[in-house]
Amino acid sequence: MNNVRKAYDLDWDQLTVEGYSEARSEATMVFNFDITSEEKANRVIQYVVGRAVWGAHNLPPESNIVLSFDLRGQGIPESSSDGIKQIILKLIENAGVNNSVSIKILS
Repeated sequence: MNNVRKAYDLDWDQLTVEGYSEARSEATMVFNFDITSEEKANRVIQYVVGRAVWGAHNLPPESNIVLSFDLRGQGIPESSSDGIKQIILKLIENAGVNNSVSIKILS
């Protein structure tokens, strides 16, 4: 995971989220990635954390960020998806994001 920091430093240009509710001050980002190997999961983690951190810098400060993963059909055990979820949340927290961030997983 040494390359995770690099994702934060990329010039991502303008932010586009899949959904934004001004009434709830909530931005939703949807991801559908193959995480069937450790290498693939590490790349996904790097991308998701970078995108979430960039989003936090570009959304209104009080915005809630929802990261929604569609992992259906991959046969990923719940324990694995929960582990990835915890890693992502911890890395986002360590990056100094003050927004509320939650993760929803469809499996």
